[in-house]
Amino acid sequence: MRQSQESDRREVEQPPLQTISAFARSAGLSASALRQYGETGLLAPADVEERTGYRYYSLDQQQRAIWIRRLRDAGLSLERIRAVFESDVADAEGILNDWRVDARERSEVITALVDDLTLVLRAQMDSNPARRTTAHFDAAALASAIRQIATASADADGDGNHDGVLIEVGPASVSVVATDCYVLMARTDVPSVIDGPPARVRLAPAPVLEWLGRRRSADLVIDVPAGRDGDSASAVSRFCDEHGQELSLPTRADLFPSVDRMLQTAAFSPTKALFLLDRVRRLTSAQQRDAVLLSVEESAARLTSAGRSLSGAGIGAPMAITLSRPVLRRIADAAVGQELTCDMHGSDRALVWRAPSQPDFVALVMPWA
Repeated sequence: MRQSQESDRREVEQPPLQTISAFARSAGLSASALRQYGETGLLAPADVEERTGYRYYSLDQQQRAIWIRRLRDAGLSLERIRAVFESDVADAEGILNDWRVDARERSEVITALVDDLTLVLRAQMDSNPARRTTAHFDAAALASAIRQIATASADADGDGNHDGVLIEVGPASVSVVATDCYVLMARTDVPSVIDGPPARVRLAPAPVLEWLGRRRSADLVIDVPAGRDGDSASAVSRFCDEHGQELSLPTRADLFPSVDRMLQTAAFSPTKALFLLDRVRRLTSAQQRDAVLLSVEESAARLTSAGRSLSGAGIGAPMAITLSRPVLRRIADAAVGQELTCDMHGSDRALVWRAPSQPDFVALVMPWA
């Protein structure tokens, strides 16, 4: 009787403890998980009965147990969880931020993997599943963009890979591109409403311009067979107008370069030159295939060709680059507004010409060797 009273007194004097099973239920963990955390030192019991080995936990350990459960459910390893609890605040924040970045990257990889595998699985059930991309345009705006850059299109009698115009539908914008391998012109943000994954189609401008000329709006629809991501030769494309009338686009493979990749610049700032557009046109009006020397020194820029020169504004490191007069003339004819600018990153990088009054117009041309 006396021994029982002494035991009851100790229970009253000591802070309340929970058995491992009761504590596990309150924290949402299993008893086996608590034993594992105790053995590794991540969450040691508040008391272990020497005679029986029973484990007991205090109420103030509950919050730590809940954090461990939530972190484990979210995918954090026990090693990193231990590091979070054993580190100071700054180091713990660093560990958690690194984990968040890793989780975000894994999520993107998993999303892409699931999308690709889903398409493959659907392909096993459907003989011709397709991913559809739709871009809605004002017909006049699209026609204007095609007409503006089509002068850079390769001759149809050339290699057959670059003639025509490329419409590239990206995640958030549409580019219209033409190139003859000497100069590339593009409108990189043609007004549109996009639905679907990135896709591209190469087309002959003449019939498309004729068709667009009689429409108010146009939807470009591109169906790319699943399992052939990026295979433009397998795409089925067409234009649809506001009345449901269609213009089928013949399937044409292309080797057009990526405009976004070509516009990627070096980490350092380029040397810049600015000229009045109408004066560039006058300087390049002659039919001779003379070279044009573009130079920048201090705050001045200069274009020189066949004994004639044109002054402009410059900024950046001194630079002198030679380019083709006919190519520069084609760029000047396509540009709109009053000014023409050029970014130069060196003699081995493409010159980037822009018209400030039309920010999405760009022309790229390699310097002469």
